[in-house]
Amino acid sequence: MSRKIVSMQIRITDDVRKRAKVVAKENGLTLSELVLSLLARTGDKELKNLVNKELKERPKPGRPWDK
Repeated sequence: MSRKIVSMQIRITDDVRKRAKVVAKENGLTLSELVLSLLARTGDKELKNLVNKELKERPKPGRPWDK
């Protein structure tokens, strides 16, 4: 199944981005996965279901032959 991927931008300082990357890495996530998981915690069931589906279907980062 082909999915349309879109971009989403947020405005943050370099310090916030650097710290978020560290926290994501400590949890074994990419920065995008960290943001998505935080979005899922808003309490909205539909958003949570959509995020969980996205995280399941999302290809892992890196080259496929390295796995």
